[in-house]
Amino acid sequence: MSTAKMKNELVPIIIIKEIIDQKEELERILSKHKVKEPEEIERRIEERKLPEHPAYEDFLSALALRSSIEEMKKLARELIEEI
Repeated sequence: MSTAKMKNELVPIIIIKEIIDQKEELERILSKHKVKEPEEIERRIEERKLPEHPAYEDFLSALALRSSIEEMKKLARELIEEI
């Protein structure tokens, strides 16, 4: 097996590891605020059930993580299909 081919086959594994790490971080943020979705953090801020700082930063981080996870899942699926 060529080195290039081996590296290409490792990319999905690396991406999956990153997905797992980001999912853990997303879960940490959501559980910190006792919610299931990032939008619930924003709603609780608006209802004054959470302080704006640092909850709003957590809300933005959670949104970014969720988006990144979805993009990486899509990329991993495409790469796995190529293998």
